Amino acid sequence: MFVEELNDKGEVIKEHELPFVYNMMLPAFKGVDVVTNVEGLCNPRGIVMIDENQRNPSYKNIYAAGVCVAIPPVEPTAVATGAPKTGYMIESMATAIVKNIKSELANEIPSAVATWNAICLADMGDTGAAFVALPQIPPRNVTWFKKGKWVHLAKIAFEKYFIRKMRKGNTDSIYESYLLGAMGIKKLDE
Repeated sequence: MFVEELNDKGEVIKEHELPFVYNMMLPAFKGVDVVTNVEGLCNPRGIVMIDENQRNPSYKNIYAAGVCVAIPPVEPTAVATGAPKTGYMIESMATAIVKNIKSELANEIPSAVATWNAICLADMGDTGAAFVALPQIPPRNVTWFKKGKWVHLAKIAFEKYFIRKMRKGNTDSIYESYLLGAMGIKKLDE
């Protein structure tokens, strides 16, 4: 792999080659032209800008959740970066959107705010890493990280649970609400 090393100003200070057996490079996310070119909807990369209620500030009838949401980086970097988004964080966003649309339909002012709490089980073959960040964007109240074989097994169990939950149409089971609530993890700021 050919690598350019940059200084704090984004200037190349060294070029070198790194040997590798397995490599994965992810290009920066970019929005699609159909939304990128709408004035006031997206940032220059085509990622949708939102307010605290998941609505676009210019087009209040447009909501966005997930990887298409523009979250500013937590600090300036020489190379443009974006904040990662976990599944639970996206569920949090979607829950806020549903509640806000329901409010609008009832002629009320949307007020639901997603917590953007992050929970992740990263499977890495026969091991894995788990983390919790409350909220994902600093300053955080909770940061927790563990790794081990148990994460691989937990990920398998979670996938089975999640698929069943979606098939049943129950996005907020009593078990999940109780377990996550006991740990102080919630989807909405209330």
